Amino acid sequence: MKRHHQVTIIDIARKLGISKSTVSRALTNNPNVNPDTRKAVLEMAKTLDYQPNMLALSLIKSETRMLGVIIPDIQKPFFAAIVSGIQHAVGRMGYRTIIAQSDESPQIEKENIQALMLSRVDGFLICHTRDTRNFDQIKMLYQKGFPLVSFARICQELPIPKVVEDDFNGLYTTTQHLIERGRRRIALLAGPKHLQASKLRYQGYTTALRQNGIAFDQELVAHTRFLTENVEAAVDRWLALSEPPDAICTIYDAGAIQVLQLLKKRGIQIPKDIAVAGFGNDPATGLVEPGLTTFEQRPYEIGLLAGKHMLDILKKRFTDTPPEITISEGKLVVRGST
Repeated sequence: MKRHHQVTIIDIARKLGISKSTVSRALTNNPNVNPDTRKAVLEMAKTLDYQPNMLALSLIKSETRMLGVIIPDIQKPFFAAIVSGIQHAVGRMGYRTIIAQSDESPQIEKENIQALMLSRVDGFLICHTRDTRNFDQIKMLYQKGFPLVSFARICQELPIPKVVEDDFNGLYTTTQHLIERGRRRIALLAGPKHLQASKLRYQGYTTALRQNGIAFDQELVAHTRFLTENVEAAVDRWLALSEPPDAICTIYDAGAIQVLQLLKKRGIQIPKDIAVAGFGNDPATGLVEPGLTTFEQRPYEIGLLAGKHMLDILKKRFTDTPPEITISEGKLVVRGST
């Protein structure tokens, strides 16, 4: 097959018998071009379906008006809603986004950063993988002067804007809710210990226990990598205790839904025997039976805030250093599982 030819200003110039510099000036509305010539150039450009070379224009203007967004998993509603918020925030100001998925792999995250650099994006908005511990790549971007915003799973090692969920308050509120329902043996399905969100949610849980005079029991805490086999192992271990939990709260909804399913398979009544609570308010939480009590984290707003911070950097609105942490406040949504 014959390769499609991209129409250039040279093609327009040849058709009209004028110089390519005249065509270039006409297309950029240079006042020194004769009006009749400009009209002829614009009509020929339309006839030939001429499209400007955006890469060439970006080299001239030193900007592409494209932003790189890196997320762990686009299939998860949480990340999809954040991307939607980012796109709505920056799209109003004429910016477009290139979405890259790391698939929870630090190596792919690194490759995405390199690919987006080659695409000459104007800035990066990044949510790191659950296993990212080395931030050399994002530090390199910072040293090169790229505008950076970190969200959800953040890099704490750089003075850049960070947008996070209401992590501490979320688990504090959820644990307090379970205590008010008469629960005293509250288990926690936590995440990887190195993740900041996991640390803060763990602190919210332990603070609520302490303030209510409930002794902390390490046996009731399970740190996971958000994998299904981790959840099943934790539930099996808790049910085998001489005194099993009377409530299980999790730091993510997918884990809580799996806990519901596992308990029901074992003939355990929810919430009579064991209450269950999640974190996130994913769409599925209102569809399971019983409906899942969960802490809503408002991912769309997280995206809007992240996009706003990026625009502030690009417009140089920060007089000193950008805001370190912006928290998107959430709320407890109570359903049948508690």
